[in-house]
Amino acid sequence: LVEVDPTQIEQIVVNLAVNARDAMPHGGRLTIRTYNQTVEHDVPLEAETLPAGPYVVLEVSDSGTGMDAATRAQIFEPFFTTKGVGQGTGLGLAICKRIVKARGGSITVDSTVGRGTTFTILLPVKKE
Repeated sequence: LVEVDPTQIEQIVVNLAVNARDAMPHGGRLTIRTYNQTVEHDVPLEAETLPAGPYVVLEVSDSGTGMDAATRAQIFEPFFTTKGVGQGTGLGLAICKRIVKARGGSITVDSTVGRGTTFTILLPVKKE
């Protein structure tokens, strides 16, 4: 169990699924999976550290166009979008990151141009 509002999980999944759909204009594969993972040691992140402990992992992968390093470096910035005018607000991934960080988790992206993208979200298991 994780301590997060179900509507926030829905918002994360919808945002990531819509982005995946848009990255696959001619079709492709979208995979959403969850599993439990124990992080054995603290993991340094951008400005903080992900503490060791049990997590629920949410992975959203697509077989779409992928992203280059310059795009990956900006995707969580508010109002950044690769979509045309009127096609996206550039807020979806920024909101996902805000929700995940507020719950003590992390969100990372792995992407290769022409091969697809995987977002990995770790949310800490609720302490009983």
